[in-house]
Amino acid sequence: MASSSKRSKISKGSSRKENFLSKECETAYGRYSASKITPSRILIQSNIDYQILPPFSSTQLSFILTLSHSYHKEMFLQFLSNLRVIPDFTRLTSFVMQQKVTIEKEDLGTFLHLRTEGDRLHTLIQESDISWYLVNDTLRGNKDKYHQPRVYTLLQNARIIQHVLRSSIIPKAGDRVNMTPLLSVVTHLIMSGKPFDEAQLILDYIHSLSDIRHPQTKRKKNIALGHLVCYILEKKYNLIYPEPPTEEPIFFTNASFRSLVHDPSVEGEDSEGEKEVPPEPALVPNQNAYQDMIQRFDTMEINFGQRFDQINLDMKTQKDRHNLDMAWIRGQTYYINQNVAMINSYFTAFNPQPPPDQDPGV
Repeated sequence: MASSSKRSKISKGSSRKENFLSKECETAYGRYSASKITPSRILIQSNIDYQILPPFSSTQLSFILTLSHSYHKEMFLQFLSNLRVIPDFTRLTSFVMQQKVTIEKEDLGTFLHLRTEGDRLHTLIQESDISWYLVNDTLRGNKDKYHQPRVYTLLQNARIIQHVLRSSIIPKAGDRVNMTPLLSVVTHLIMSGKPFDEAQLILDYIHSLSDIRHPQTKRKKNIALGHLVCYILEKKYNLIYPEPPTEEPIFFTNASFRSLVHDPSVEGEDSEGEKEVPPEPALVPNQNAYQDMIQRFDTMEINFGQRFDQINLDMKTQKDRHNLDMAWIRGQTYYINQNVAMINSYFTAFNPQPPPDQDPGV
């Protein structure tokens, strides 16, 4: 167990190099610190007019959906920078605040109350025999045999579940219009009441963040779930960063679900058929304004991400067009040079040069 005096000594008297296992880990720290942290939204059901937790009744995800935990990003960055990938993907080993730490799958069951048995979803997604007609029947009410990514075609419960998953457990910044195959399968299993390995889902996501440390990873990738990692380290090793937290939790609001839910019994409807707007739940002062600001920034991020992707696509198209034009110009130049060489050889053959000792004027 780490004492508070030891933590203060570590913070003030140690150099940055002592926080890393190798030079490679120190280099990886720079790449992780340049990545944006995507905060997981926390659900406080008493502050939401819509019933969000019941669709998750077949899972053991309710604890992490409601876990509000502040942490210091430096602690999470050290964990990712020193992270070692274990071949069986059942534990995370790292080095945080000059202490070796290990997070086992069982720790996610103990501290986060997650299910540790069942299908491993990342392995299931890699298999080619997914019955997408069953997934689409559950999520959309049709039996299309291919994966359908569009969110707007989802049934109401599917819209709610995927929104909560991508905002809290499978964080995905940017595109909110489409669903990944993983998100579709998780939503299907939850709606069908089929158990899956929830702890392994979290471990696989954190393992996937190790791609950021590789120099060949060009596009920046957001990092997330730091509150879960730091929560387990605090409970298991009593590791608490000696400085005030930098990452505070953000919460779901009614605005998060208003566009997803169309239930007159929730919204209220008087005898004349006019809808009655439910009152906003009582939150901490200025909390509504803060949450609305977060919502607006999320929308701006989505729009920016879509425009950025469009710009990249346009630039790639222009580059491909440029390469085609340059190839055509090189071909034409080669063709012209060949013709000039042929003409030159023609005049050389029928108009031989005079002998060196002959006067050119003769």
